[in-house]
Amino acid sequence: MTQLLPFKVGYETYALKLNDVQEVVENQTLHDFPTAPDIVAGAISFHGRIVPVVDLARLLGFPLGKIGQRLIVLVNQRGPVALGVDVVRAVINIEMNQMNQMEDFAERNYISNVINYGGEMMSLFDLDHLQRELELICLQAGGERC
Repeated sequence: MTQLLPFKVGYETYALKLNDVQEVVENQTLHDFPTAPDIVAGAISFHGRIVPVVDLARLLGFPLGKIGQRLIVLVNQRGPVALGVDVVRAVINIEMNQMNQMEDFAERNYISNVINYGGEMMSLFDLDHLQRELELICLQAGGERC
């Protein structure tokens, strides 16, 4: 059984494996991060650390909007990063099998699977690929890291 944290960006539903999520935070003050690329909406103070906030809607190519009140802080070895999303939903438990996985339909390399959960399609993020994509974007923008 796999635990997933579903969330919405625009009109699409995505998910992360729960063990990739450190915390979901609300109502954080977003500070300017002037040297960061466009996909970085700003930074928050999180347990005494400055954490960049990625505008996931911009990364995914959605129309620009306002980042929601909830941020998903990711667990990773490269340093903390938060994802700005529109809505965070309740954790789900799912048995990953061929009946609900449609991996051939994933359009981006950081989407590892497309899952059918109760008739709803969810794109499952691969945290390692997502982090590499973010690092590449930051390097192309002239920064060392986001």
